[in-house]
This record gives sequence, structure tokens and C-alpha cells, in this order.
Amino acid sequence: MAVNLGQVVCQDKAIAGLQRAFATGRMPHAYLFSGQDGVGKFTTARAWAKMLLCQNRTQRAGEVPFADSCGRCPSCLLFESGAHPDFQTIYKELVVFTEDGKNKTPPVDMPVDVIREFLIEKIATRPQMSGHVVYVIQEAEKVNNSSQNAMLKVLEEPPPFCVIILICSRMEKMLPTILSRCHVVRFGPVAAGVIVQKLAEAGIEEPESGYWAGFSEGRLGQAIAWASLETKGDSPYLIKRALLERLAGATLPDVLEQAEWMGKAAKQIAAAWTAASENVSTTDINRRAQKGLIQMAMLALADALKLKTRATENLVNADQKAVIRQLADKYNPEHLALLVAQMAELTRWVDASVNEKLIFEQLLFNLTHSDIISLSVSSIG
Repeated sequence: MAVNLGQVVCQDKAIAGLQRAFATGRMPHAYLFSGQDGVGKFTTARAWAKMLLCQNRTQRAGEVPFADSCGRCPSCLLFESGAHPDFQTIYKELVVFTEDGKNKTPPVDMPVDVIREFLIEKIATRPQMSGHVVYVIQEAEKVNNSSQNAMLKVLEEPPPFCVIILICSRMEKMLPTILSRCHVVRFGPVAAGVIVQKLAEAGIEEPESGYWAGFSEGRLGQAIAWASLETKGDSPYLIKRALLERLAGATLPDVLEQAEWMGKAAKQIAAAWTAASENVSTTDINRRAQKGLIQMAMLALADALKLKTRATENLVNADQKAVIRQLADKYNPEHLALLVAQMAELTRWVDASVNEKLIFEQLLFNLTHSDIISLSVSSIG
């Protein structure tokens, strides 16, 4: 269900900029919404599109009038149903619907065929119900250079009725020529208190809601997704609690057994993501599960470093303070800082498609003071 612009939380600055451009009649035809995954970029893009397509917009008085969708007109009702002909979402999994994409597996990067067939070849199609046609390109950072170059003319000279929104979490992946043709709208993190409140509305109470608010680092969508993930067996939150207890008590002889447990936990989480997602790349899902476990370990070590430096407030793992104290007692501050950095390096291993078993074994070798040489991604690949 799409929300209205007035319901988007903690993105007042981004929405105010959109409203100013709309009110003055100087709305760009191409936007790039930039920010971390899960902070509300796609939610805002949908709400903005719903307002642009609305046949009976509301307007709230203010220094800059606040335009919003009515939620009741035929356009809004069709938008809510997911079948509005003037709203097109473009994502890499559409490759299976391209001319040559039958039986292709969902890709990691955006294929040029998707950009060509679902944007470039359709851009001249006039709106059927509204004054605009809105295209939203998800995961724009996964559009390779060839596909980005193919988009240049469309972004520079789209038909006057078109609005194109690129959703991007990594600006450095975008070509300068793309950035120069888009109006960049930056999205910041969502306040932890708001995340806890939204999780409570979804039935997730403390202390679990507080953990996911910290885990997500301001990414509301991520917090809700992890907290509501339906796994066969222990929930992600219970897996987190068990993982931290295992890490706190880990010794060198336990490494292979604990790494095997982490592998099984990752597969359990990945299976739940697969069940909850349609036509998503298996590689993407496996990476998400692996990174989630590494993030849990990294935040626990960061909490231990806070305890070591007497910064006892705002612990992400306040629900397991005794376990965090146990980790803090095992290492000095310098070693904890090194371990946190090593965890960040392991997330890069995930992106480099290093074997999962090797990643989790290395994580545990790092924690158990082993003399095994720490490897870099470049030395593995």
C-alpha cells in the first residue's frame, strides 16, 4: 500500500525540496534519490508519483503549499491497486520479461536489456490517465556503465510529460554524466525513536524493537524487514542472541563448529528472504543474510568497545549487556577496534563472492586470537 507524502517520516528536508520545485513550476524531469537502503527513498518516490498522478490533489497552506494525493480519486485507487498505467517501476528482475530473457535467472546487476525495453523504448508513450508518466528505477547503482550511457539521451531530453526517478544507495557508482542530468535529492537516516514506534505498530516490542532500531542504523525499511522476517525455526532476533553468546565464548578449537552453525543460520535467514521476495537474485539474498550476521557481530564488538571506554549509553545490544561485558573483558580497546575493522572488511569479502564458509571461519579466527594471516579481498580473488 502506497502512503501519501504527508505520511513519510523523517524526510522533511527532501520532501520540502520536492514541494518547492512543484509549487514554482520548475520541477525537473529527472531525479536521483540518494541515501542508504531502507531510509524511505522508494516510499517517497511512490508517494511523489501518486501525488503527481492524482486527479484531485489536496493542498495544505504554508510558506510553500504542500501538495498531496487525495487517496480517493480513480487515479489514486488504481495506484493503490498496483495497476496504474502511468506509473512504471523498473528493476533488474524484469530481465525475465525482456525479449531474450526467458528462463534467465535474476541478475545481480541491471541488464541493459531492461533499461532499453522498459525505459528507452517506452519513454515516448503518452500518459493514459494523468498529466504525467512516472518511471522509478530501483537500485540505480547496479546499472552498469553501458546501461547508464544508454540512458543519457532519455535523461537529458525526456518528453515533457515524463518524470524519471533513480533510486540510488551508492552515488560513487553513478557516472558523472548521469549525475549532471539529474536533480539529486538526499535522504538521511530515520530517528531511532521513530523506528521503535513503527515497529511497535507492527507488533514488535522492546527489547527487540530497540535492537532492530540500532541494527538498522536509521534504515526504517531494513528494521521492519528484519523484524518481520518469518523464518523456519528461530527468528532473526533469537539467532542474533544465540550468535552473540557463541561469539563471547568462542575458542580456537570451536572455530569450525561455530562457523558451521553460522552457515546454517545464514541459510535459514536466506530461505526466509527467498520466501518473502519474488524473483530476487539468489546471490543478492545470500549476501544479505551473510552481511546481516556479520553486522550483528560487528555491532556487538562496537558495543564492547563502548563499554571498554565507559560509554555505556546507546548500546545496540542493551538486551544482552552481560554478553557484551564478556566480550569487553576478552580484548583491550585497540584489539576491539581492530576486530570491528576486520568485520567491515568481511562485508567486502561478501561483495567479492568469497566462499561463505571461509568468511565465517575467518571471522571466528579473528575473534579467537589465532595466528592465521588475515587475508584481503584482492589476495583471495
